[in-house]
Amino acid sequence: MTKKMVIFLASILLILGLVTIFSRQIGLCPSYSYSVCAYFFDSFFMVLLPTIPLFIFSLVTYLMKESVFQAWWRFARVWIPASMLAILVSPSNSHNWMFPIEKGTVAFFSSIFFVIISIILITIWSLKERKIKNR
Repeated sequence: MTKKMVIFLASILLILGLVTIFSRQIGLCPSYSYSVCAYFFDSFFMVLLPTIPLFIFSLVTYLMKESVFQAWWRFARVWIPASMLAILVSPSNSHNWMFPIEKGTVAFFSSIFFVIISIILITIWSLKERKIKNR
């Protein structure tokens, strides 16, 4: 997949995520109560949460060499769907007070891990490219 296609796809998913999180404000769901519609869109936003760092890192890698982008993209194209699936199958509510595994915590930690691993991969591949260039 090309850099432009990844940015386009990530921006579409980001816009979709913003529409879902502001569903009550823009009139998709009634604003007077917490309805089934609002609950659906809030859960859907949790599934789309990993697309925020995807968009940011696709912008960062757009300016880098193609090999750095491809190395990061090989990781991202597996991680993002896997984390979306993990968020989708995780329960909405947890009764475990010590380790609450629910959509929000799974979305948060999958996004944090994506950011950390992306920074490490981009740094390693950028340094490799610089090292190859200096030879």
